[in-house]
Amino acid sequence: MAIFTRYPALRWLVPAGVAVAVIGGGAAVQAVTAVADPVLPARSAAQLLVDLQTAQVDGLSGTVVQRADLGLPSLPGMGGQGSLSLTSLMAGSHTLRVWYSGPDKARVALLGTLGETDVIVDKGNVWVWDSQRRTATHQVIGDGALAKHPGAGTGAGTLPSTPQEAADLALKAIDPSTAVSTAGSARVAGRSAYELVLSPRDSGSLIGQLRIAIDSREHVPLRAQLYPRGSDDIAFEVAF
Repeated sequence: MAIFTRYPALRWLVPAGVAVAVIGGGAAVQAVTAVADPVLPARSAAQLLVDLQTAQVDGLSGTVVQRADLGLPSLPGMGGQGSLSLTSLMAGSHTLRVWYSGPDKARVALLGTLGETDVIVDKGNVWVWDSQRRTATHQVIGDGALAKHPGAGTGAGTLPSTPQEAADLALKAIDPSTAVSTAGSARVAGRSAYELVLSPRDSGSLIGQLRIAIDSREHVPLRAQLYPRGSDDIAFEVAF
């Protein structure tokens, strides 16, 4: 998926041709990556952290698959696969299309069975469009608010909706209580990537590790996977 070289500009109306990262069960994902792991020059965890913090992408577009299995009970209004509700991101599998050309200009479309919900950010304006209900809501955000708080005003809660958001949240939480290491390489949406692993040192933590796949050329996150402690099953995953 050449989202950085073939589609440098934001495509607002017509989705560009992109590859879809098909996320199946945890075992299936591991089997695919084991066969397709690329050979990359060695980079330390510290180097990868610097890569993440200094990465600059003028624009990108792509398809994101998000999957959550947080053990939450099925609640009315939560929705599931195919649901257009933004709160449905807390459970099940979902497909989103993303167009980005900066923190103040972006569009995320949550695809449902019979329509989609779009969150469009244009400078200080945030629009949420629900195609099923045929409703649009508008909110004005003060200057700089979007840059400081990615995803603000989207109504999607605290769960990240893109790999970049997930990585940013993880990096802010790094302190002496977190072990940072590498786990070789991976291939995500046809692109070679390094894997960075963050593991809480506290044995009482419910989180086992967070694995972030970082594009080997553009240094941006392509996938984030959250594993519970003592389990090989993915609790939360978002990936191009």
